[in-house]
Amino acid sequence: MKRLMCASAVLAMLAVSAAPLFAGDAAAGKEVYKAQKCSMCHQIGGEGGKMGGALDSVGTKRDAEWLKKYIKDPKSVEAASKMKAYPGLSDKELDDLVAHLLTLKAEPKK
Repeated sequence: MKRLMCASAVLAMLAVSAAPLFAGDAAAGKEVYKAQKCSMCHQIGGEGGKMGGALDSVGTKRDAEWLKKYIKDPKSVEAASKMKAYPGLSDKELDDLVAHLLTLKAEPKK
């Protein structure tokens, strides 16, 4: 009985730690992407600007916290970044935009 309780406690802790700590609406984030005109600099699926590079596989390369920090203040992450900062995005807009970016897991079109 004691082992069963210990095993249950471990499984419960694993379930809690596996739960996402990040919440955002990817569909709303796609709209934030459009509203902020991110495609002027970035490409998805071969469409958009080239200055900022393709985002097709950003969801496999970066995590939510990195993306949030980079979007709010790119130079705090990469001093040589040419991306403009977006400190005016609300927390919800930022969470939604990041949720959208995390869905992008395809290889960029060349």
